[in-house]
Amino acid sequence: MLMQDNQFRLINLDQNTEPLEIDGLIERLVALMTRMYDYHASLHQDWQTYEGWQQGSTQWLKRSLASEEWLRVLLFPHDGNTACGYILASFHYEAPLFIQNRFGYIVDLWIDEKFRGRGGAELLLNAAFDWFRHANVSRLQLEVDLRNQIGKRFWHKKGFEDFQIVMRRNLA
Repeated sequence: MLMQDNQFRLINLDQNTEPLEIDGLIERLVALMTRMYDYHASLHQDWQTYEGWQQGSTQWLKRSLASEEWLRVLLFPHDGNTACGYILASFHYEAPLFIQNRFGYIVDLWIDEKFRGRGGAELLLNAAFDWFRHANVSRLQLEVDLRNQIGKRFWHKKGFEDFQIVMRRNLA
């Protein structure tokens, strides 16, 4: 367990050594990922997932547990065993010509709707900030879909600023 407050507790998958418990935690994480990806699919058709993606993600999460390149933390209500949020974070690397070529990357942050606005996202984010600081990372990046107004407001409120625009074009 990482930290807790009066409403929530955090569990870092990498600090848990019981194999049976890890399987249950990964199952809970994949269930939350499903809800987040379903939300993103409602924003744009390109976020549609393929049938059975959960099995591949479960296998990847199990294989990557020993990696120091990833942070996987679940959020639980203080009085419950059903995960209500999570954060996935990692490191990204740019070309070595840049002074700051290694940076932190927040892959996913999700809080189930009925638990939003109660401080859980801040607990998860602070766990990631601590993890990145411990790894001597001084810059973080993330991506937000242009249509995700909730996400954009949240990240701006947390001090993140617009930095780049990702452009694309379909060839078909």
